[in-house]
Amino acid sequence: MVSAARRLPRERFESVVCCLTDRGALAREVEAAGVAVHCVEAFPGLRNPVAFSRLVRIVGSIQPTIVHTHLQAPNLYGRLAACVSRVPVIVATEHNVYSGKAKRYVAAERMLARRTSALIAVSSQVQQFLSGQLRIPAEKIRVIRNGVARPMPTTDGVESLTQRFGLNGTRLRIATVATLTAKKGHEVLLRALAQLRDRGVEPIAMFAGDGAERARLEALCAELRLKDSVHFLGAVENPADVLAACDVFVLPSLVEGLPLALLEAMRAGKPVVATTVGGVPEAIENGRNGVLVAPGNHAELAAAIDALAAAPLARTRLGEAARKTADREFTEEAYVTALAALYDELLTR
Repeated sequence: MVSAARRLPRERFESVVCCLTDRGALAREVEAAGVAVHCVEAFPGLRNPVAFSRLVRIVGSIQPTIVHTHLQAPNLYGRLAACVSRVPVIVATEHNVYSGKAKRYVAAERMLARRTSALIAVSSQVQQFLSGQLRIPAEKIRVIRNGVARPMPTTDGVESLTQRFGLNGTRLRIATVATLTAKKGHEVLLRALAQLRDRGVEPIAMFAGDGAERARLEALCAELRLKDSVHFLGAVENPADVLAACDVFVLPSLVEGLPLALLEAMRAGKPVVATTVGGVPEAIENGRNGVLVAPGNHAELAAAIDALAAAPLARTRLGEAARKTADREFTEEAYVTALAALYDELLTR
């Protein structure tokens, strides 16, 4: 969303952003690019019709030609508000394999699919999943893969991490960047780190991100006696600093679409260990530009990290291959170009 708001051609598109519950850090980023941001400041739903009315008023005041929604709740309520406001073109992007959706959500999305001008999936795996869930042909779902800008670390940010956590020694430095939710697999990574410690391999691990699982994960970290080697950074203003400070990026997710953090790590030239979920294998080819492991398997994850810890030349080779792949296939420019082409197509129908 931020990429589109900042980079869509201004002579053809004027972007306006609307978020639901709170503005968050990304609001400041798009406002700095001259994009207006509106906020409903509450979660719409059957229990809060006032919030839905506020969303409808915001859409009505903007009078957009296109409404493009992202993520589960906005895809539902944003499209409903667009329908009520008679927006000519409605687009929705599915970012993940949401197998746990409530039946009422799936029923509503099947209904909304008939009123949606275009459905986008961020990977072929998400496309196939969404096709089955909505009971529509896969070819009716457009695949536009995520793309990211090249990460830009800051000298001060990297130095601060290095000083705070003693990253200038010889120990392997690993990082993961993700919200602290169960589906991101942080527990699996902690158990892999405990297994590595028992083998005499003790990397320094940085967990960038915050979320509902943080207290439980910190308690598990203490239980596994990892407090001296695992650091919870919370929400990080510039994840590129974390990527620059690490030797290996690990994505232990149990569920994914095509994660932006993975693509950013690849563009940063970092060797990646990731799980074979969602669209991850569409970006990472095992052994060529990264290492793939089964989701939920901490022993396999530990073995992959251990192998890279002992092979600095392999880390360099994988990181360079990852960078070349991302620079070729997963750039912000490619994403915005594909999105603009879709918008133009829908506007001429």
